[in-house]
Formats: sequence, C-alpha cells, structure tokens
Amino acid sequence: MKRLFATAAQKALAALRGIAKKRRELLAALAAAAAVHLFLRLSPYPEFSRLKNAERSVRFYDKSGILLQATAVENGLRREWTDIEKIPVKVKKAFLKAEDRRFYFHLGIDPISAAAAAIQNARAKRTVRGASTITMQLVKMASPGGQRSMGKKIGEALNALRIEARLSKKRIFELYLNSVPFGQNCEGVTSAARTFFGKELDALTDEEAACLAVIPRRPGGYNPIQKPEACASRAAELFGLDYDSLLKTAKSAGSFRYPFEMPHYIERIKKQIKASKKKAPFEVRLSASLEAQKAAERYIKEAAKLARGSRIANSALLLIDNKDNSVLAWIGNSDWFDYSHSGQIDGVLSKIQPGSSMKPFLYGLALDTMDKEGRPLFSPATVLPDVPQEFGGQRIYIPENFNNRFNGPVRFRIALASSLNVPAVYILNKLGVDSYLSKLEELGFESLKSGGRSADLGLALGAGEVSLYELVNAFSVWTRDGRDASGKQVYSKDAARLICSILSDKDARALGFGYNQVFQTDYPSIFKTGTSNQYQNITALGSTKRYTVGVWMGNFSGQTVMGKTGSSLPAWVAKNTLDFLELKNPKHDPFPAPENWAKAKICPLSGMPAGKDCQNFVFEYVKKDESLAPCDWHKAEGGERVTVYPPEYQRWLLSGNIEAQVDHSSFPLTITSPKNASVFYTRAKSALTRLEAISVEAIGGTEDTAKVYYDGSLLLELSRPFVFKLPTEKGRHSCKIACGGQSAQVEFEVK
Repeated sequence: MKRLFATAAQKALAALRGIAKKRRELLAALAAAAAVHLFLRLSPYPEFSRLKNAERSVRFYDKSGILLQATAVENGLRREWTDIEKIPVKVKKAFLKAEDRRFYFHLGIDPISAAAAAIQNARAKRTVRGASTITMQLVKMASPGGQRSMGKKIGEALNALRIEARLSKKRIFELYLNSVPFGQNCEGVTSAARTFFGKELDALTDEEAACLAVIPRRPGGYNPIQKPEACASRAAELFGLDYDSLLKTAKSAGSFRYPFEMPHYIERIKKQIKASKKKAPFEVRLSASLEAQKAAERYIKEAAKLARGSRIANSALLLIDNKDNSVLAWIGNSDWFDYSHSGQIDGVLSKIQPGSSMKPFLYGLALDTMDKEGRPLFSPATVLPDVPQEFGGQRIYIPENFNNRFNGPVRFRIALASSLNVPAVYILNKLGVDSYLSKLEELGFESLKSGGRSADLGLALGAGEVSLYELVNAFSVWTRDGRDASGKQVYSKDAARLICSILSDKDARALGFGYNQVFQTDYPSIFKTGTSNQYQNITALGSTKRYTVGVWMGNFSGQTVMGKTGSSLPAWVAKNTLDFLELKNPKHDPFPAPENWAKAKICPLSGMPAGKDCQNFVFEYVKKDESLAPCDWHKAEGGERVTVYPPEYQRWLLSGNIEAQVDHSSFPLTITSPKNASVFYTRAKSALTRLEAISVEAIGGTEDTAKVYYDGSLLLELSRPFVFKLPTEKGRHSCKIACGGQSAQVEFEVK
C-alpha cells in the first residue's frame, strides 16, 4: 500500500513539475513575444516618422465651400489629407480590392499572397505579380529607391511588422490612402481625385474610384490621362465593371489646374499658422467670398487700366463684413505675378500715409470732447477758421488746403465732408496730439505706436503711416454706432451717427469736390478719400450698415502719381464693390438719427441759430438741451445788412478783398504770427527763398491804433489792420504791441 502511495505521489510530483515547466516555457514565450513587440514598437524608425509627419497640403475654402487654394509642398507636389472617416466607402473598398484584399487579416506580411505570387512568377519565368501588402507599400514610401535584393526584402518585411506594432489597421490604411503616389505630381487619394477628375473625393463615381485604384501599381502604365485604354482595361478586369463605361471615364480625365485665389490673404493666414507654433490644419474654411473677391478684382483691374497714364503700378483692396470684421475680399496687389512692380508685396498690410481718410477719427473725437461745463466742444454747426494759420511753437506748422485756397469761416460739417486741411489741424491743436493718439490706439492703429508722436499736428492730415487693414477696420465703427468688432464703444453712439450724417451728405461735399461725385449711391453709404502729401498714395474708404471697404492705389517704389492727385479711381472701385453687394439687397434702412440732437435752423455763415437779420438758413443738428444765442454776425445798420466777422478772419478778408467789418473789440489783443519762441533762418538754397523780413500780424484790442516795440524800443505806430514786418537781424528778439490798455508780446530768434 505504501508503495502504491509513493508511486502516485511521484507521478503527481512529476505532473506538477511538467506543468511548471510548461508554464515557464509559456511565460518565456510570452516574454519573448512582448520583447519582440516592444522592439518592433519602440525601436527607432526615423524613415517612417518622416513619412507619418510629412508636410501636407492645406486646403483653403471660401464661405460657400469653393476651393481657393490647396497649397503645394516640396517641388510643387500636392499631398492633401482626408481623415479615414471622411473617405467614401467606395474609395476604400476599391483600394483594398486592388492592393490588399486580406489587409485586415495579416500582420503586415501576407503569406498566402506571397506563395501565390511565387508560384505564378515561377510558371511565367518572370515577375508578373507582387505580394506587397499595403503596410509594405508604406515601408517603400518611407524608404524609396535602392536595389531590390533578398536582404532589402527581409528588411521591408521587418519594417512592415514594426508599422503594424505601432499603428492600428485603421490608421495604417488612413496613412496609406493619404500618402500613396499617383504620378502627375500628386500623392494621396484626395489630391488624385482632384488632379485626374477635378473633384472632391465624395463626388467620385464608382468608375472614377476604380480608375484611381489601379494607378498606384503602375503610375506610368495606368495613368488615365496618358493611357486611358490600359487604365480602363485593368479596372474592368479587377472590378468586373463595364469596359466601355470605364474607358469613357478614363478619357474624361484631365490634368486639373489647382486654383490660386486670394494669394495675399492666404499667405497672411499661413504666416499666422506658422507663428502660432501649432501644426498646420489640413483644411481651413474662410469667411471670404470668392464671388465678392472676383468682382473686386475686376474693378481693380479696370481702374488700373484707367490709371495707366498716371504712373500707378500697385493697388490693394480690403472688404469686410461689419458683423464681426471678417474678411470678404482681400487684394494685396492687382497682380501677384507682376514681379517688376513687387506684385507679391501685400498692400493691405503695408504701411502708407493715408492722408485725409484719417480725418473722420479726429472729428469723431471732437464731437465726443466736452468743455469745462460738460457741453460738447464741437458740433456739426461749429464754425472753424479756414484761414492762413501758424501752429506749434519752435517748430512752426503752416497747413494749406489741397487746392491752395482758404474758405474763411467753414462749418464743421462742410470742413469734414469737403476734407479741408486747415480746420482739421485747428481741431487737433485744440484737442491735443496725445489725446488723439490715445483714441487711434483704441481704434487699433498699432502702426502709430512707434512713429505717431513724431508726426505731431500732421496727424490731422494723415501724416502717420498706417495700413489699409487698420484703416478699414477702424472706419467700420461709424456704421456700427461707434462700436468696434468686439462690441466695445469707441465713440459715442451719437458721435458715430453724426459722422455718418456728414460723410453721406453730398451737399456738404460740394465745396471740396463739386456735385459730380463718383461716390453717390442708391443706398445709405459713407465715403472718405485721402491723398498723401507726396501723392504716392491715394485711398478711399466706404461703408454701409453691412459692409466696409478700403482701396489703395499708388507705388511701392515711392514714385509720385501723375495727373489727377485726387482719389477718384479708388473711390470708383470702392463704390462699385459696395454696389455689387448692396444692390442685391431689396431693403436699405436709412442711417439712424442721433438720439440727443435735433435739427434746427442755423445761419450757414456763423453756425449760430439763424437771427432776424440772417438772409438765409440751413438745417443742422444741435444739442437738444443746449440754449444758443442767435447769430450776431449779421446786423442791420442804417437800413442795410452788414456782416461782422470775428478778428481771426482779418488776414483772410484782406487777402480776398472782401468788404466786411471785423469786430476787434470783443477779442483780446493777440499776436497771431509769429508764434512765441519761433526760430527763423536767413540762409536758403536760393535768393528767391531767402528770408527778407519777418511778417507780424495782431488781432483784437480795444482801439484802432497800436504801438509796436522791437527789442524794447518803439519801432512804429500803426492803424488797423495790425500787419507789419520786422527786419531779419540774427539773434534773439522781442516784439511787443500795445493797444489801449492791452498788450501782447512774442519772442523769437533769427539764425
């Protein structure tokens, strides 16, 4: 009995030892398999990493889904990407059937296919069939070229296993479909569908998908453009489809010409993507409208033809949607390929001197500025002196109007609408350059942060350099009730509405531009034009409730524009662009009236409420809660009406030989020229420009006579007008004028 138990125990122990051995062998096998898998998965494979991370074409579409560009990668190759979920089932099935029917049932190497290929090739005594799987084709894409040898084939098989260990079948197939070469300078099924049939993937027919599926095996032999019969024959044999239908499809193939729309805008977006340090997306949907872009391009090209004799070589246009300032059209230059005139420079982003197109931003600030009593410092009826004036201190600034004329007293409305220069500088001098720069910064004029202050009072006339992009975005605040794209209130609602009233007033424009104006529209719109002081830049801005457009024309070379110096051509382009969009809309609501202002009868000369002696009147907005004294410029004396001007119009009245009275007694004695601390230079390049004498003018005072003291000594006595000259003697000097009980003095230097 004991022997039986011993024998049984020995057998049990032996069995346990066998089980333990098998377990150890199994564990060893599992460990070996895990080690192999980790090796295949983690061992360096830089060639595959490069394939997986290869640069892809970026597709840019407009808001209607129209392809604008599919960017090229190296050597003009198109390599577009489409996620596997978005690739049509018919396309996936066609490529699996053509390339690797057992793709989902092997680990990268297909023994059945390899054996069948070996037998078939042996019988034919030549290579008639390959056994390359989709995974192995990825290996060849990762390491193209090289001699075919047994060692290379073994290496490819090993690398196929490495890919299978790293990616799921789904991702391997996705990478293959997006990387497979087709010839014709394209890779991937998306680019192939476009290159051969001019279609998006989801628009392919069954026959087109079949024709594409046979190309990768022999891109030169099955190219439907070059060999439609061979392509159709192979597709019919492989898929069992009708040959005639396939041949018709193959013959319809053609080399697709990729669109190259909106190059400057897309170039900007590409730079923004690169600057973000993020991976470039495969597809970008833009707010732009190709329809609007094409229309704007037509107008730009037509204007360029009209400007051939004016030495205008470059043009730019930006059109935005006022809802969110999104771009609808962007023309950086009229011709990207015009290398002789720097066609690839983006005029939308280039810095230019905008001239008078900046004035509305200054006038809007003026309407929002209050005096010490909390009343508006300026109103649309405020009269501004358009007369010869000197501004500044040691650096004297003497502005002139574009037509070299002065208009005397001009109402705020007319000064802005007719784009007069002197009143604009007058306003800026009152408000202060720093205050204006702060408002411009709030509007988004980043360009002025560095050089804006140096432009000084010239900012009133657009002397600082800004971009068309900044101009257009800022100009859109007026038709949005003073708000920027983010909804921030940059100007008061009433100020914005008053600016819209002024810039849409064709009668107010007449003084500067006449009545035959290019920017008259059949819908509510505002326009402002500008010309830089050297005429290198002419601009026009236009806006409606829905859209804002800006147009620039000029020369990147710095050459001045010949012929007309105005902005009629850019204005024509801007107006036609808005027409193209707005005339499609059946309803156009008028610009809303300001809430806290009401129209009243005012004197067109003084801007004050029309009095009984005013011969005519106009309607203008005045503050509802403000009580104004009636006009005192017009008076009845001896049965006749006379006009009495403030003393600041003295020089203008004298230069124009205008018969009118000047009310000096109500104004303190003031030397208007020269300014205190002025510096004069006697040396000049020619005798014609040499300073011979220093002109002095004074206004105001209680008497009609005055005494003039030069360096403390009595120089002369004179009667009105107080206008005289001083000698140009080098050194520091003083000039004092005494009139009744008042006196005024300035000091200056002659070098």
